Amino acid sequence: MAINYLSNIDLNKNELQNAKIHVLATAPSSPQEGQIYYNSTDNKLYFYDGSNWIDASGDIKSVTSSTSDTLTVTDSTGPNPALSIVTAAVTNGGSALATGDQIYDFVVGLGYSTTDEDVNVANLTARLPEITESVTIGDAADVTITTSGDLTVTGDLTVSGTTTTVNSNTVTVDDPVFTLGGDTAPASDDNKDRGIEFRYHDGSSALLGFFGFDDSTGKFTFLTGATNTSEVFSGTKGSLDINSIDLAGSITSVDGATPTNGQILIGNSTNNDMQLGTITAGEGIDITNGGGSITIAGEDASTSNKGIVELATTAEALSGTDAARAVTPAGLAARSFVGTIGDGSTTAITVTHSLGTRNVIIQLYDSSTYDTVYADVVRTTTDSATITFATAPASNDIKVLITKID
Repeated sequence: MAINYLSNIDLNKNELQNAKIHVLATAPSSPQEGQIYYNSTDNKLYFYDGSNWIDASGDIKSVTSSTSDTLTVTDSTGPNPALSIVTAAVTNGGSALATGDQIYDFVVGLGYSTTDEDVNVANLTARLPEITESVTIGDAADVTITTSGDLTVTGDLTVSGTTTTVNSNTVTVDDPVFTLGGDTAPASDDNKDRGIEFRYHDGSSALLGFFGFDDSTGKFTFLTGATNTSEVFSGTKGSLDINSIDLAGSITSVDGATPTNGQILIGNSTNNDMQLGTITAGEGIDITNGGGSITIAGEDASTSNKGIVELATTAEALSGTDAARAVTPAGLAARSFVGTIGDGSTTAITVTHSLGTRNVIIQLYDSSTYDTVYADVVRTTTDSATITFATAPASNDIKVLITKID
């Protein structure tokens, strides 16, 4: 039995793979122009030109070779002759084809050769003598030490003065903690900030920055475009780019505003900022904002109001008539059937889906390749369908998908 197509099939320039031409012992009756078939009597393919059946194997039935030492026809009876290429060593006036190895041997035989040469360059190492000098400096107003090498101080270095300037690109200090504000505990508040002042350039002008303890607010701060007035800093609060925050205290303000009941931090894509926001009630939802809490209550749903709905049972989902209940995935699954068929011998297979209607969509696919396949399908009853194959499918080879449509 064949599938009955009542319209043309347009493959949209896709390949027709693993197809078999209609096999007949004699030409089909009442042919149409362009129709083809394979004749099993003479094992040839024919097409109908509108008047006659034409042998599609063509006019060329055999091929011969006049230079047997170069090209040999091993099957001259056609219609698809096989050709063999004969190779031989390169000789003066020779007619045979040559391989790459034969050409190489011929070139080497003429006296040409290639060799690999390694060029080694000796490494030269210059060593400078190590010089150690000891210098004793007596009383002097100013002392300048100039050296073209390194200066090493062995022992403690104490610098007592008003200003210490280090002009160095790299400074390394083993001490893990810096102490700022003096070498002894202060006896009173000097109203000065404590921290690090740094210089930078924003592309337009040279500026100062500061991060450290603000004595006036008692908080740690970070400033850009800062001004240092007798070790008291002012400026624009800078931004931090950090990975995470472990906050032991509280957030008392956001963007300078104190939070109110029910407010939460929420993102704003307009200014790429987190800001305070309040959840407001919507359709089907009631909102009550309290101190440190938000109460959200749902309303019952209806055809005119979004809200809470009751879930339909499997029977209600299968009936498809309830307008007041929502269908769950399990309910949707009850409106469909999935099964596996095929035993290697049966060609007409009955599938019982128990969906209670002939209004079903039935699709088949190969359970191993997952390709969609086609067979004759008859909706035999409201609860079953008969699927017929030209050749019996192997055991459990075909998946059957059936969906109820109301």
